[in-house]
Amino acid sequence: QNIDRYHSSSLYSFAMGQNVFEVAESVVLPCKYSGNLPERNRSVIWRRYDLKPQTVHLRREEDDLREQNQRFSGRTSMKSDALDSLDFSLTLRKPHLSDSGTYTCILSNDRKEIRVTDVQLQVKVQQVEVTVQEGVESAVLPCKTTAYIEEDDTVEWTRSEPEFMIVYVYQNGSNKAKEQDKFYCERTRMNKEQVKSGDLSLSIKYPTERDVGVYICTIYRKSDVVRQKVILHFVK
Repeated sequence: QNIDRYHSSSLYSFAMGQNVFEVAESVVLPCKYSGNLPERNRSVIWRRYDLKPQTVHLRREEDDLREQNQRFSGRTSMKSDALDSLDFSLTLRKPHLSDSGTYTCILSNDRKEIRVTDVQLQVKVQQVEVTVQEGVESAVLPCKTTAYIEEDDTVEWTRSEPEFMIVYVYQNGSNKAKEQDKFYCERTRMNKEQVKSGDLSLSIKYPTERDVGVYICTIYRKSDVVRQKVILHFVK
């Protein structure tokens, strides 16, 4: 079956990039159509041409997700009246770093495809900067999530610059000290009660110039991975 792929220059629009932090609950990829709809077998398809399978979401009168790429399973939705309102925007829940890319919104009637818009999505690691004075008792590296942390979820604090170190690994209510770099032993802690409410902040006792660097808070959950970046500065 040959499908005629084209886009009309008067209807096609390149949507400028969508930027979102990985900790966001969702992001909307906008796509609004102003032309005439095909009379029969009409559908809206969202694709990522760099993936296999390419289908991110397919909407007929209802969702048809049989050919959906599994990395998007349970994370995409369109308005129930999309084909009536001509608002083909896609909501993507729990965006991951790997979701970054170009998403193409297509109107199809099985014979022809109209490329309505392209959306460039950039998912970023959230970044916070912390400055501590020489002589303070402790430095707090903030990391918060709206998600519920299960007992067996893992929270890992690492330092990525100037050299890689495992700073703290939290699982089942305690620190897995065996995996921790010796430089941070007995100097770091997370508050078990605060973790339950999504506050994964890390305290470092008696910080020095040697603690300066880029820290990454990574939350490993059954369904996804979330990261936040903290840059620690030191002032004498």
